[in-house]
Amino acid sequence: MKLVAAATIAVAALGGVAVGSLPADGVSVVTTASAVDPAGLYNSAQSKFAGGDVTGGLDLLQQVLAVAPADTDALALQAVWADQVEDAVGRSALSRLSMMNPMLATTARNVISGVATAAAIVPDTTPKPVSGRVAIVILGYGLNANGKMAPELVNRVSAGKEQSEITTGAPIVVTGGVPKKGITEAAAMRTWLVDNGVDANRILTEDKSGSTVANAQNTAELLRAQGIRDIVLVTSPNHIRRGAADFGAAGLRVVGTLTTATDLAKYLTPLAKPQQSGIRLEATRTARIPATHEAGLLPQNLPDTGPGLIPEIGGKILQELLKTGSSAIGAD
Repeated sequence: MKLVAAATIAVAALGGVAVGSLPADGVSVVTTASAVDPAGLYNSAQSKFAGGDVTGGLDLLQQVLAVAPADTDALALQAVWADQVEDAVGRSALSRLSMMNPMLATTARNVISGVATAAAIVPDTTPKPVSGRVAIVILGYGLNANGKMAPELVNRVSAGKEQSEITTGAPIVVTGGVPKKGITEAAAMRTWLVDNGVDANRILTEDKSGSTVANAQNTAELLRAQGIRDIVLVTSPNHIRRGAADFGAAGLRVVGTLTTATDLAKYLTPLAKPQQSGIRLEATRTARIPATHEAGLLPQNLPDTGPGLIPEIGGKILQELLKTGSSAIGAD
């Protein structure tokens, strides 16, 4: 019987690289030099997802979890991307993640449900009533060099104003930074709305973001302070699904949408699963699931076990390796 020392296995499973082993009371010990790098595998998986190779990315994540079963970032990604290809492994990953890091499991569920909601959206230019406590969120658009609003941004705030007239009392969030001539998108949008009869007290300004990802992250924080989770999202047809996926990943619920009429006919067909890779990838960024891991460092989301960390985690990992048939353990 040949056994690698349990301590070595546990270190490798927690994200390190096994380079050898210590004698273990008469047990025949095999010296190993493993080049398995969970961080490198994780990063390669992310590259696969970015390139649209979902199956390849999932295969690499399975390798990550074989040597680092406590890597909760990898479990979150596995759950999110398994949904893309309707692989049952995603349910198992979510179940394990829920026990190890409940908050991250909720984040993964937000990404999955946000993408599903976004993919099903059919752009519509007609405002509709929405019940409950909601906010209207109007997404920004790059200003002209002189600080004036581009025509499409005027279209967006016009649509947002229409929505505000039937969703009376709902706060209106204007979101967008990237100043031109010292004026942010959000500031220009707020000025337009007030000049066109909207009560200034209804308007919340998010003027720090420079991307849709940051729009969603910053707006979610702003609305949490208001005790609001449900939103009506207002933007252009070519932007509504990506925006909805990002806002869902940030923990908000998109309960209504409104778009401009720009190129409307081009975006009337909902996205099938194979077409969701782009919005899913960006949603994982919005959710702050790391795009990369640094070689040699432990995952950032290991469970906080308190006293007894090494015996408890190491023992569980060794059991996992034995159960899954780690190549580090053999017999003759």
